[in-house]
Amino acid sequence: MSRIWIYIGVAGLGILLQSVLLPHILPHGFKPDLMLILVIYLGLHEQTWRGACLVYVFGWAFDVVAGSFPGLHGFVLLGIFLAVRAIVSRVNAESSVLLMGLVLLGSLLQSVLMIFALEFFIDEGLFWPMVLWPLPFQVLSNVLTAFLLLKLALWFQLTFLPRAHVPGLRKLDSHHGS
Repeated sequence: MSRIWIYIGVAGLGILLQSVLLPHILPHGFKPDLMLILVIYLGLHEQTWRGACLVYVFGWAFDVVAGSFPGLHGFVLLGIFLAVRAIVSRVNAESSVLLMGLVLLGSLLQSVLMIFALEFFIDEGLFWPMVLWPLPFQVLSNVLTAFLLLKLALWFQLTFLPRAHVPGLRKLDSHHGS
């Protein structure tokens, strides 16, 4: 149960950073999608029903804080979570290269799902140019942020929790002898 509260706290912090702080710091609205990175992590390390419920609630919470269309992020993030869960039994969930690849593919899938939802359900305007134009910058910032967060999590685990089991970091810290 404490793991659920940690996820909720990380999601709340990610929503606040992504919607309030980062738009003022980073230029031209290019900011990493912290919720996407969390959803991919949850897809790799959480059970399907529990993770799906969490992800859907996180998406709705993000829409409450920063969304224009209620339920859009709940739908998109849930689709990404389920896509990751579909492949998790066939891959090494402890691989940092896999996490980077999933962030890249998740960024692309997120754009496809957003275009589908917006174009299908909203009659006015074309949304696909607004989603596709910043996509290369979004993918790059998401992958770079995932890499930095992975290094930060590894440093945090080795410094403060050397014997604790943090999902996704077991293989990474094996060369440090802990």
